[in-house]
Amino acid sequence: MTAGLLAVVLCAAVLAGTAAGPWLLRHASPFLVRMPRLAVLVIAGGLGLWLVALLAIGPVLAWAAAGPALLPEGAADVCRRCLSAANPFPGQAASGPVPAVLLLAPTAALTLVVGAGLLRSLLRADAQARSAAGVLLPGAQHRWVQGHDVTVVEAERPFALTLPARRGGIVLSTAALHALADDELAAVLAHEDAHLRQRHHLVSALVDGLAAPLLWVPVVRAAVDALPHYLEIAADDRARRSVGTPALVGALLKLGERGHPATALPSGRVVLQAAGPERIRHLVRPVGGWAGALPAGALAGYLVGMAALSAAVHLPYAAAALSGCGL
Repeated sequence: MTAGLLAVVLCAAVLAGTAAGPWLLRHASPFLVRMPRLAVLVIAGGLGLWLVALLAIGPVLAWAAAGPALLPEGAADVCRRCLSAANPFPGQAASGPVPAVLLLAPTAALTLVVGAGLLRSLLRADAQARSAAGVLLPGAQHRWVQGHDVTVVEAERPFALTLPARRGGIVLSTAALHALADDELAAVLAHEDAHLRQRHHLVSALVDGLAAPLLWVPVVRAAVDALPHYLEIAADDRARRSVGTPALVGALLKLGERGHPATALPSGRVVLQAAGPERIRHLVRPVGGWAGALPAGALAGYLVGMAALSAAVHLPYAAAALSGCGL
């Protein structure tokens, strides 16, 4: 393989994922829903791999074609030495009209934008959690309920939700405590505990941050839309295995479609909750057989290929940087 061919293959793979990714995610769902934690890993990891592959296009083009020097002579010499030290295809670069630094600039700019979006998302999620706790928790009491540390809110409406651990953790209303039978309460607590232990708030904030500058791209939008459903199903899966499906379904029916009061809670995914009619349907009538297995396999193969292509570009650059580019 040459640098030019690698650039073509990488661009084609990124474009194919952009176009076909939403279709694969949608048609793989009957299979992925049976393994929700793996589905969360595929969605979050797949989004990360797609971004890494996108960021590899500029560096591989810089290997394939070197244009005139744009930087001052000293800086241009350093740039050339670094490209030469990282390039696994020495002597194959063709002369082109675009300076190498301009081929690398979009990658550097997008890296900064994604990094800033990630930081902003983490800070915003913490601010929203603090705001939600300020709305919900004044006057709340901490109780030990069936082996769980629970923040109990005096309210007439039954609801259960989870805030990040340092902002309140598992929150139940007094109405929920009165309405749920013991096994149903155990199911709800197992569900909310799964959100905490599996760090679902952090996963949501990381995915939102990575996706923020690229939400207009179909595959990015599809990943962001799909993630919350699998997070809830992952928590349901934990509760179902702990307490059983009938108790979980009974609790979801009593809590209704929305698990939190319609107060002025901040938008976003700061609140993870136990509720939702689609999840009840999945619990009562799970899809069996091999439905969705072929798209799921294609999705897995695509991600493995993208990981290999990205590694072929980024690892030589990392090795060159660690060795000082041979300077």
